[in-house]
Amino acid sequence: MRAMRFWVAIVGFFLLTAADLLPQHGALAAQGNRVALVIGNSKYVYAPALPNPASDARLMADVLRKVGFNVIEGVDLDYAGMRDRLNKFTEASYDADTALIYYAGHGLQVNGKNYLIPVDAELTAPAHLKTRT
Repeated sequence: MRAMRFWVAIVGFFLLTAADLLPQHGALAAQGNRVALVIGNSKYVYAPALPNPASDARLMADVLRKVGFNVIEGVDLDYAGMRDRLNKFTEASYDADTALIYYAGHGLQVNGKNYLIPVDAELTAPAHLKTRT
């Protein structure tokens, strides 16, 4: 966990520094349409709570906004909330020049496939990965 917070801080510092070096309007406008999906899930119902993802996601969203991203943000999202933000991101990124996804929270990899876990996911059988994540 400490390593993840370190990297979030490093990336945030880099983005803030880059934002401060650029003129506010002209350079950011030249970057084109940039959209980001930022999700931080900390308060899980059926899994151990995580202390940092929500605050890390808020920090990342703030930094991305400062460097000109249109940010679609969510904290402690259930299945419906994650689907909603993903759908909004899909629509917003359709004609974007840059699209970025940042996720902090529980995740699983099974048979080479990665799954992002909503806060309300009760995963008691392998089949639940396809229907609850």
